[in-house]
Parts: sequence; C-alpha cells; structure tokens
Amino acid sequence: MSDIESGDLVRTLPPTAFVHDDTTQANLTNTSYATGSPEVGVFFVAPPSGRVRLTIGGGFRDNGGSAVDRVFLAPNLFRDNSGGTEVLAPSVTLRGYLSVAADTEFQYGSRVSLIENMTPGQLYYIRTMHLTSGGTDPDTADIAARDLIVIPLP
Repeated sequence: MSDIESGDLVRTLPPTAFVHDDTTQANLTNTSYATGSPEVGVFFVAPPSGRVRLTIGGGFRDNGGSAVDRVFLAPNLFRDNSGGTEVLAPSVTLRGYLSVAADTEFQYGSRVSLIENMTPGQLYYIRTMHLTSGGTDPDTADIAARDLIVIPLP
C-alpha cells in the first residue's frame, strides 16, 4: 500500500450508524407491524457503493403460561425520513429476527443482512418494527431491547 501524498484524493465512508433502546415493550398482542414506543430508528447516508451491512436484534420472550407467542422484529427503510419513500417494507423472512415460542425467559439474538442498490449520498432512515404471532389471551409477548447497526460498505 502506498503512502498518501499531499494533494491526493482521499475517499472516506460515512460513519457507522447505530441505535439501542432497552425500554420494555410489555404484553404485546399486535399481529401487524408496529413501531413500539419509543420508535427505535436511526438516520444514515448511503456510501458510494450503495451497500450497507445491517444488524437488527433485541431481547424477546413469551410471557404467557402456554408459551406459544413469538415476536418478529424487522427493519423498515425510508428515503429521507419516516415520511419519505419506503424502500424496504418490514419482513422477518428476509432481514428480520424471530423469537422461539417456547422461551418464557428473555432470549437475545440478531440477524445480519446486506442492503444494496441505495443511492450514494442519499439520506436514509431505518427503524425497527415488530409483531407477534397472536397467541390466545392471556398469553402475550415482551421485548426487552431493540438494536440497529448500519455499517457502510466500500
């Protein structure tokens, strides 16, 4: 690798963006995607490659007696902000994480995926969305923590 000399053009990647929140989301029963409160999201700028590495994760449990409820945590990506154009709808199948129904103690996990074809230099906003498998009452599920990490790739 050669040394950088005066006048050389140096390209850098935008910084890594991350957010963590450990506000408990208790007694969840929603069977369609919701943001939770507070909304857990972060802004980032797409790198010149238009590719980022995404890690989404958290802590989840079924808090009912029959242990049948699962939590699905998925990313939701927009251009500019949450009122902008939706680029990636929440889907646990491709980029999300889901809990095991039999766990009545908190389990923690994450999933890593690649997001490509973003516009270089464009501002994006990504947030977590969750739903449950919709077990029977009084069974519900809880979330102990939610995390997002966005790493720009060269």
